[in-house]
Amino acid sequence: RPEIDGARVALIGFSYGGMVTTYAAYEQVAERYAPEGPRFAAHVAFYAPCIAEFQDKRATGAPLLMLYGGRDAIVDPARCERVKQELEAGGSAVEMVVYPEAVHQWDGRFGAEREIGRNLADCWFVVEPDGTVRDKWLWLPMSGVFWRKVILGLCAASEGYLIGRNDAVRARSNQDMGNFLERVLVRGEG
Repeated sequence: RPEIDGARVALIGFSYGGMVTTYAAYEQVAERYAPEGPRFAAHVAFYAPCIAEFQDKRATGAPLLMLYGGRDAIVDPARCERVKQELEAGGSAVEMVVYPEAVHQWDGRFGAEREIGRNLADCWFVVEPDGTVRDKWLWLPMSGVFWRKVILGLCAASEGYLIGRNDAVRARSNQDMGNFLERVLVRGEG
C-alpha cells in the first residue's frame, strides 16, 4: 500500500492485545514472526497485564508507551516496572503513565464499574529463548489446550476484576497516546 510509510507503523493493543503489543517489543518475538522483516516503529499498550518474563531480554529498539489504571487489579505495577526496565536495558525507550482513578477498560462501552472475568494477575510465565512458555512456579510448559487449562486453572483467581468507562481518563489517555505517536512517528524522537 503506497500510501502507508512502512517505517512509521505503530502497534497498539488493549488488555490482552496490549500484552501482545508489549511483548512484540522484544526482539525474540519480532525475529520469530518477521525474521528478516521490518519492525514496528512504536508500541502503545493500554492496560496490558504484565504476566510474562523473557529470558532473552533484547528489545527491538522501538519505543513503548504503557498506559494503565491505578485501580486495575489485573495489572501488577511492580511487574510492569520490571518489563519496562528489561526493555530499556534491551534498547527500547519506555514510558509508563498511570491514571490513579482508572480501572480496567476505561475506554470501553460499559459506563458503571462492574466485575468481570477471572483475574490473571497472579499468573506468571517465562518465555524461553526457543519460544517455549512455562509457568514460572511449576515449570509446566503451555503446550496444548490441556496444559494451558491446567496452568491457568491453577494461577487465575476465581474473583474477577473491575472494568468501567471513564471518559476523563479516556480523553487523557488518547491525548497521551497522540503526543507519544507525534513525538515518535512525526518528529522522530525516541
